[in-house]
Amino acid sequence: MSVILLLQNNSYQANRTIKFSTQYTSAFYNYANSFSDYLALKETNDYLIAENAKLHGLVQNNEYFIDSTLFQDKNFNYIAAKVINNSVKKRNNFFTINKGSKNGITHGMGVVTNQGAIGIVHSVSENYALVMSLLHHKSAIGIFLKKNSHTGILTWEGFDYRTATISDLPTHIPLYVGDTIITNSYSNIYPEGVTIGTIVDFEKNEDGFYT
Repeated sequence: MSVILLLQNNSYQANRTIKFSTQYTSAFYNYANSFSDYLALKETNDYLIAENAKLHGLVQNNEYFIDSTLFQDKNFNYIAAKVINNSVKKRNNFFTINKGSKNGITHGMGVVTNQGAIGIVHSVSENYALVMSLLHHKSAIGIFLKKNSHTGILTWEGFDYRTATISDLPTHIPLYVGDTIITNSYSNIYPEGVTIGTIVDFEKNEDGFYT
């Protein structure tokens, strides 16, 4: 599995929450954890064949070639890498990439695939880096509703790798199942507009926020 790393870093705090699906990035967590599992599943394997075809144009020989059409923000530098191990079933999940300090990787870099955001660099050695997955209780990412740029905070409660939660969206904001969530412009971890997922469920509470 190939990924892209981005310079800069930031942090966020979480509050009230709504249910949310990371459908664009959950495939990464699903198949990167166990290659033997996905080979037995035709649907997932078909997805990987298509994904590998895309990634062939994104990363050439695992060097620093990046398809510039994927990310238009010129304020970020991009470094290609590959995931060499991954976890999704723990309370705090990490994955390892095959690039380190000698390749320019530093603590706090955002990590994405061409499907969306997946984590932030936690620690770095000369040849490898450990990345804190979005599936980690300390992960908190600033988001926009794509349709209207209203902001919230994305966190993970530790239950299902396919869903996360969003906090601090007031109920006066129109919200619908299927609304797309993207990274916001206030983060210096990710460029604005990186896909994270879509809304799958929500309710309104008495405090005037979605839950």
